[in-house]
Amino acid sequence: MKLGYKFWLIVAAFMVCGTVGPVMAQGTEAAADATAGTEAVEIPESTDMTLGAKDDKYVMPEGFRGKNTEEGDLQWLEDVGYLMQENSDLYNVDAAAIAEASKFTSEPNINWEVKKEDSEGNLVTETSDNTNKATNDSNITDPGYYQVHNGGARQVSTAGGAEGEETPDAAGGAETSTTETAEGAEGEGETKTVTAQQRIGIEVHDCTSPDVWVAFQEGAGSIDMAKSEEELKANMVSKIIENLGKPFSTDVKDYEEASYVFLEEGRDEERNSIPWEKTARLSIAGTLFNERGAPKFETGKLGSKIDQADYRNHVNVVGGEDKSLKGVYVRRNVPFIFAAISTDNGNKRATAGEVTAKIETADGEEVMKDGASYMFRVPNYPREQYQDQPEYFFTTVANDKDGNVTTIRMPLYVVDTSAAFEGGKNQ
Repeated sequence: MKLGYKFWLIVAAFMVCGTVGPVMAQGTEAAADATAGTEAVEIPESTDMTLGAKDDKYVMPEGFRGKNTEEGDLQWLEDVGYLMQENSDLYNVDAAAIAEASKFTSEPNINWEVKKEDSEGNLVTETSDNTNKATNDSNITDPGYYQVHNGGARQVSTAGGAEGEETPDAAGGAETSTTETAEGAEGEGETKTVTAQQRIGIEVHDCTSPDVWVAFQEGAGSIDMAKSEEELKANMVSKIIENLGKPFSTDVKDYEEASYVFLEEGRDEERNSIPWEKTARLSIAGTLFNERGAPKFETGKLGSKIDQADYRNHVNVVGGEDKSLKGVYVRRNVPFIFAAISTDNGNKRATAGEVTAKIETADGEEVMKDGASYMFRVPNYPREQYQDQPEYFFTTVANDKDGNVTTIRMPLYVVDTSAAFEGGKNQ
């Protein structure tokens, strides 16, 4: 009897332990589920952004023209007109990629800023526009180093806990809890402004041949010739900068003291051509560009030759009897000087640069000055009458820092003083 009682007591104990164990486990799992269901969704302060050129057909490769740039910098050509584009999760239809179970509560705010490096290496803001658009042309057409910055911002809210959710109170009962947003709506969670930003460097390369001005001045008659080439250059420097390389006048009366060759990028509508369609404009003014010494101003458009590998441009003018620029005509026994200067599109023609300019024979031998000026005592024009006399050529070469080149080669004719010009005027 006692043995049977002990047996059933042990069985009962096992039954109690077997029942209590699963009940405790179920209670723990339920508590964990409740905790997970009420865990707050954290909204990040910012999200990633990519920034680049939308159409990269004419974005040049790294190391273009041997340029050592910062990693990630883009290589552009001037006047091409690239379109910038950025992408981030701020512009999705929903905010799930930013934070789980969240939503956007405002439209995105998008700002584009363009800075250009000045001559001292400082980045100066050129434009800053709140466009609220994911693309922007950035208004970059001039050569130089730039940084483009895009900043975006948008408000994101979490869904929060369920309205009227019951949570245990200290006494073991239940109470109702509601989370409110700043607007006072129920059932919402945190609201935060999420930002995205990116900055990229852009090297915009000069694809324009330098402008070149050449002045010729004779010292005869009423002309007060400059004492030196340097003095003649000084007379041109401010004019070429002020006029951005274009001729300072189209009135022939303004060229009585000196005759000019102007070789420049052209009129306003011609200056913004894409690199492989760029042209140049040749203008000649004064009395020394025809054998009669008649005053004239003539202008015309020329083509340029671009290298399809590095997009460097070369404007080359070759004068001759069958060309628009036949040559320069000087009188025998009359001293004359010349000077040439250039401006570079790469620094917006802000400074005047030196040009190699000389007179040489057909075999390339340079003709030297006769004292402070040049002077020829024997005519060589017309050529059919003076075939025994040397041919002379005036040449110039101008290079900018980006490797674009402008060259001029034209005949220099020495005419007899019987040609009717005196004092720089046709008589």
